[in-house]
Amino acid sequence: MTMAALSQAPLSPAKLVYGDWVAEYLDPYFSQNWQLFAPTPVSDDRGVLARAACADGSVTPYYDVTARGVEKARSSRFFPSRENRVVSAHLQNITSSEELLRRIRQQQTNDKKPMLPPLPYEKATEAEAVKGLSRYAYDQMPAACDGDMERIQIRMYVHELPPWSKRHDPSAEGKVLVKDFAWQKTRDLR
Repeated sequence: MTMAALSQAPLSPAKLVYGDWVAEYLDPYFSQNWQLFAPTPVSDDRGVLARAACADGSVTPYYDVTARGVEKARSSRFFPSRENRVVSAHLQNITSSEELLRRIRQQQTNDKKPMLPPLPYEKATEAEAVKGLSRYAYDQMPAACDGDMERIQIRMYVHELPPWSKRHDPSAEGKVLVKDFAWQKTRDLR
């Protein structure tokens, strides 16, 4: 019961120190995943673009990795493909953080203080998500470089939609945030 209580406790120094150990202890029988519920409505459009570096030194243009999965889901309303969940799950891991850390970073931004750097577990989660997205993009681009890719780079975009209050304003635009990740060697993705 102590392990279960510690796993559900808010972010604290004890949870930062023992959180991974507690999760290992409770998995797979008592792990929890709150992805079932939608506490916040969709307010942005997220996706992944990828490009490849060929053996001859050339670099391909960006390829929209998410478009095919979204189209497959839209084409079958009764039994939609879940392929786009591969991308959305990894994007969620990259963009989400603990509520307390998010509030601390927001307060630091408002106070113009130096930003709290990402914690080790945040870096590890992001690295794992980038590798998963790179592997997925590699599978989606078999014809790139005539099949002789050496490296692949992904670019995440988040298009924040205009607020609902400006839905009738044709000039309303949302912000587009773009983040390029480091090149991944394709031999590490196979």
